[in-house]
Amino acid sequence: MYRDTKARQGQNLAEDSAQQTVASENSFKVNMICDAVLSHLQSRKTKDHGTLQNIITAYICKTPPAFEDGLRVVSTLMKQDEQLAEKAVEHICFLADVNTLYDAALGLYHLELALLVAQQSQRDPREYLPFIQNLHQLPKLRMKFVIDDHLGRHEKALSHLKDMQSHQEAQDYTVKHSIYPAALKMYRYDTTHLATVRGLYATFLESRSKYREAGLTYESLQDYPAATRCYRAAGVSCWRECLFTAHQQTPSLSPDALTELATTLAEAVYEAKDYAAAATIHLEHLDSLEAAIPCLCRGYYFADAMRLCVQRQRTDLLPTLLDTGLAEALGSSTEFLADCKAQLLAQVPRIAELRCKAAEDPLGFYEGERAGGADLPDDVSVAASSRVTAGGASLFTRYTGKNSVGTLGTGVSRATSKNRRREEKKRARGRKGTVYEEEYLVNSVRRLVDRIEATRPDIERLVAGLVRRDMLDRARAIETLATGVVDACAKAVKEVFPGKGAAAETEKQGGEEQAQVQGQREGEEEWRPVGADAVLAETLEAAWRTQEPPVVTAFEKMSLLG
Repeated sequence: MYRDTKARQGQNLAEDSAQQTVASENSFKVNMICDAVLSHLQSRKTKDHGTLQNIITAYICKTPPAFEDGLRVVSTLMKQDEQLAEKAVEHICFLADVNTLYDAALGLYHLELALLVAQQSQRDPREYLPFIQNLHQLPKLRMKFVIDDHLGRHEKALSHLKDMQSHQEAQDYTVKHSIYPAALKMYRYDTTHLATVRGLYATFLESRSKYREAGLTYESLQDYPAATRCYRAAGVSCWRECLFTAHQQTPSLSPDALTELATTLAEAVYEAKDYAAAATIHLEHLDSLEAAIPCLCRGYYFADAMRLCVQRQRTDLLPTLLDTGLAEALGSSTEFLADCKAQLLAQVPRIAELRCKAAEDPLGFYEGERAGGADLPDDVSVAASSRVTAGGASLFTRYTGKNSVGTLGTGVSRATSKNRRREEKKRARGRKGTVYEEEYLVNSVRRLVDRIEATRPDIERLVAGLVRRDMLDRARAIETLATGVVDACAKAVKEVFPGKGAAAETEKQGGEEQAQVQGQREGEEEWRPVGADAVLAETLEAAWRTQEPPVVTAFEKMSLLG
């Protein structure tokens, strides 16, 4: 029934990709023809002026133009016939931009050729003569460095500094232009200077807040204090590396400093809800089983907590810390499941109610009050009605096809971007009573089901922990509640998510109707929704209508509980 307006969002990307493909194919064809012409002309081995012009033209016509290859032809002529070389320069300067050719000639490190090209331009000789004269006075490697630096080819310029053994200057140049990867590659087998480049790179990474990479670089240099500082700044993901480098420092950190660092990291990972990591830090670095047990219970790792109590011969913690952790986990899980059940009981019937309203009165549900107070019949349905449209179009013609005189979309004004932003906010909130409420509720139910599926392992470990501590009544209660919530989720999924089968059938019927409407209006101008209308059209054709329903796995009860 509805036109897929969302497909237009990627239409521009698809068109750009197609254009790039065509351009690439055309470039390949052009280059193939130019190579064939060059192969034929170069095999003749003649100094005919026309032939040389054709050779240069073939190089310049390539995509991208082969400026350097064309200039090499001119460079060869300069050694053989100066007059012919001047004519060749005139021809190549006629075909391409002189400034581009001048830079390309400099890139070949051919100063005479660069001067010859510059003379063909309208530039003032005072702009380039002093520079070229200065280059003539420099050693070969220094000249190449100055040229590449002038052209912005920093990596090539750095390689010349390395070849000149100007390592300090190379390091300064690396810092100036931030070309650390190139410097690391060049000094890969020069262990003497590699450490210095790595140190500069580590400082650069730290200044850019790339603390993990900076920590790795400092650690490779065995600069453990700096590595510890960076790993600590990197966050909870690097707590292992931070503790390792802290113990590797020379001189060693004091016990108080190590304890403070471990405590800080334990608090950080606990706040990040990585309870297993927090327990590991408390147990292995702070030697505090009393602090590790609550962390394990908070993460529902009751089996590990019980094992550690026995291993450390602290069975006195079982009736205190462990049972307390079980009680807290039971309370939070019970509250979570109760909230989920209440949400299902409130949202699922509301979704059914909204769908009934949409089926009974599509105009009132999707359109609401129209501007201008136009009187419309109350028997409008998704099917075509001659009382509403002149051509037999459906209620949603303005969202699905072409617009013409007599349709419902005729009097709709062009909405502004401000209206679209306002409509998008309304859609995101899904306020009750709006056309966006159903989408909001369906997505909410999906998230709820996913949350319940994600917490299933925690509930199972909680039930097992309660049974092992001989709390059978509590285990039976939480298991019954979890089973009820899972069953309610399974029932809600069947009601809320019809699946792709029903959606495909509806889409098929809508496509047939749309084909009929478009057949009747062939040749008319297509109307595309904009502004707030576009947001509503996207809602009507939203992806959640055809998405696969979430998977709900049945909760298996423990046979011991009966």
